[in-house]
Amino acid sequence: MSGHHHHDDHAHDGHHHHGPAGSGLSVLDIGGDVGALVATMPPSALGTELFVRPLAEPTTTVHTGVWERPDAGPGVTAAVFLELREGTYDVLDEHGAVVTTVEVHGGSVATVDLRP
Repeated sequence: MSGHHHHDDHAHDGHHHHGPAGSGLSVLDIGGDVGALVATMPPSALGTELFVRPLAEPTTTVHTGVWERPDAGPGVTAAVFLELREGTYDVLDEHGAVVTTVEVHGGSVATVDLRP
């Protein structure tokens, strides 16, 4: 899986803030049993992180940065998980509470809109 992995025995407060990510371009590595997830976020989430937890591995979380990504028009604020194993994932807020659940399929890109 892409992103930064954590297990329950590893302390992590979930409150990282990052500087600019340049162009925000991403290269997906999907196929077979590996898919990707793009979560559209509110602009206020820029520079934070988004976490997902695979239902098949409930003691594991994966996180990635929230950046402004290129779009057909102005950029869009999004978190991109470049490669996730096929399965069902809980999307977590900054406190670890489940916001929604998404299904990731191998060889495709799942999307979720987390804007209010």
